Amino acid sequence: MVTLLPMPANSNKPEAEEAGEGRISRALARAEAAVANLAEDYATWALADVAKARAALAAAIDDPAGRGQHVEGLFRVGHDLKGQGTSFGFPLVTRIGHSLCVLTRDRARQYDSSHLDLAKSHLDAIDLILTKGIKGDGGKVGAELVAKLEQRVSELLG
Repeated sequence: MVTLLPMPANSNKPEAEEAGEGRISRALARAEAAVANLAEDYATWALADVAKARAALAAAIDDPAGRGQHVEGLFRVGHDLKGQGTSFGFPLVTRIGHSLCVLTRDRARQYDSSHLDLAKSHLDAIDLILTKGIKGDGGKVGAELVAKLEQRVSELLG
């Protein structure tokens, strides 16, 4: 007597593989379309983040006693921008956001006006990139801008 074992559903059928690939392709296409829709508005909401950072910077200037918490606000915005920029076609925003994070991440540091001036330079650069819609790496000028900001952060933090 021969006992037939049930075959797992669709396990060895080429149509099953194609159907699975089709579902994955459709899901990927929907995800890409969703990111593209978000990317259209990215500059607008990233500029709102820059405005929050500018408010934190102004508070840090006006409130030396509470400067640490305001610098932490700068760090959080820089961290968000660093994480988002490349995903939405603005890798320069990612790199400058990273540099701003390096500048503002040390909670024990006593930030003075030179630190805050440099944070402002970072925000000005991100603002310009978003306002002008500079996507991609920005070419030679973009590379020089990022290198200069990173160099200034390195020198300041020594």
